[in-house]
Amino acid sequence: MKDLHNREIKSLRISITPQCNLNCFYCHKEGHNIDNNKLMTPKEIGEIVKYSLKYGINKIKISGGEPLLRSDLPEIIRNIKNLKNNQIKDISLTTNGILLEKYAQKLKDAGLDRVNVSLDTLDPELYKKITGGNVELVKRGIEKAVEVGLKPIKINFVVMSNTVGGLNDIMDYCRKMGVILQIIEFMPVDEKLKKYHYDINKIEEEISKKSDKTMVRKFMQNRKKYLVDGLEIEFVRPMDNTEFCSHCTRIRLTYDGLLKPCLLRDDNLVDVLTPLRNGEDINKCFIKCIDRRELYFKE
Repeated sequence: MKDLHNREIKSLRISITPQCNLNCFYCHKEGHNIDNNKLMTPKEIGEIVKYSLKYGINKIKISGGEPLLRSDLPEIIRNIKNLKNNQIKDISLTTNGILLEKYAQKLKDAGLDRVNVSLDTLDPELYKKITGGNVELVKRGIEKAVEVGLKPIKINFVVMSNTVGGLNDIMDYCRKMGVILQIIEFMPVDEKLKKYHYDINKIEEEISKKSDKTMVRKFMQNRKKYLVDGLEIEFVRPMDNTEFCSHCTRIRLTYDGLLKPCLLRDDNLVDVLTPLRNGEDINKCFIKCIDRRELYFKE
């Protein structure tokens, strides 16, 4: 199905919890005072995904908060994997990696295809300052994911004024591990964080000069990918980016069962969980969500 701007709907990103085991200074802090009655069960998530297949969804990304804090995550993945008439080509997970070493094999066995791991710096002191966590746990999680075959593994490196100095170290690490590097533009959520924004155009200019090969992902906001000495590097710009919007094929599902038409808006959500729990037909929820999709950044 296409929305009113002729964009096909192909991907569903599901937040399964707002809780997190890190305390990143730039986080929205949505995990406070969680109401467990609002959390979707594995069965409910599977049912919502089943309905989504009618509208062209063929990729699922699971996120949080930190999704590995839910002990029933393998069950959630199995419920998606085992749907009848399943057209899902890819089930992926975005995680901070702290618990990945412990659960990587269980996730692979449940049917998870690949994983994205957030890693803003390899410097132990800076990592602790940014997140409150231990970067060595993340590195061990990445190593375990490589070992069990959750691939392609992507490292999400959010570029900020205080992390950009570690880019070369991150590149060397990703090359050594045989994983893909995603360089992501930092999106300040309020005025006091704007000082951390860094223009990643400067980085891309340098990378493009060193690149052995350049590719374009036409169905992913026309993102460019570069191959530099065997390392694949991709740039992600959600800020002020008309390409990001005009090529967006994703809708989102919040942890409390609201369909979210746009990453950058919270004023047009559609409740799908309440109708589902009331035994109602939730097709109308997907149609309403898709009809509410607008271009956040316009030409």
